[in-house]
Amino acid sequence: MNWSKAKTILIIVFLIADIFLFYELYSGVIRSRNSIDDQKVQEVMDLLQSKGVFINCTIPKANGSKKPLSIKCKSIDTQFALEKFFEDPQKALIHNYDDKTVIEDEGIYVEINKMGELIYKNKLLMENQPEVVDEKIALSKIEEFYNIIGIKNNEIYDSKKNIEGNYLEMYCSQGYKNTFIDRTYIEVKATNSGVAYMKILWFEIEDNDKNKNNIIHPLRALLELSELYEGYDGNIIINEISLGYYFNTDMEEVKEFDMTEVKEGKAIPAWKISTSMGDIYINAYNGTVEKK
Repeated sequence: MNWSKAKTILIIVFLIADIFLFYELYSGVIRSRNSIDDQKVQEVMDLLQSKGVFINCTIPKANGSKKPLSIKCKSIDTQFALEKFFEDPQKALIHNYDDKTVIEDEGIYVEINKMGELIYKNKLLMENQPEVVDEKIALSKIEEFYNIIGIKNNEIYDSKKNIEGNYLEMYCSQGYKNTFIDRTYIEVKATNSGVAYMKILWFEIEDNDKNKNNIIHPLRALLELSELYEGYDGNIIINEISLGYYFNTDMEEVKEFDMTEVKEGKAIPAWKISTSMGDIYINAYNGTVEKK
């Protein structure tokens, strides 16, 4: 036997085997962290269907790792409101309550809620407007108002608009690096003369956390959902799955601790699962249910 030739063949065989094992191990790590193959997806979907959970949307991919955000409610205090919204601040009446401050005169009403929400009304523009709204002009009035309160266009994640009567109505939510921040909103009605109504809950974001954590695959979040509704007799339809930031501003939970305001804290990545039963939030770090 030609031992030299056999030795060479064995070396080549072991080298190929090492390469194959390395590839399998490495690709397995990648799959476990960032994606799951189609067969596994189908297995999970079959399991969910057997429990009455039906997916009517695309399952997104896991997005590697994300860090939490330090956020606080956008600061609009009494002095700011008087200077920005009232022609003659001295004529405005200020009413302080436990949960809010109200400032108003004959034309303007402003409510500053201690949970961070701001409501603005122009009483004259809220009356029936005979002039047909011009969308382009009304949009420019909204942008002017955004500038007054310090809202930037790149902070807007999603927006919807429609013409209702003689008003342009818009609804917007806040985003950060193309990811939504839940519980945020701007509701606005505008005319050719200006903003007639606005309700807003917005956050200032401090990107100062250096610790990134891996995001669980959305299939794991779906399995948590199936456990949550274990024993439910009807079917549950899942219409959307999306990854965003979640910050609990639930007033009922706050009341349990005798608190009047929650203005800052940590927003964590969460899978938002929109279902026929409502929206469910699953912690994207550990899979626990944050809100149902």
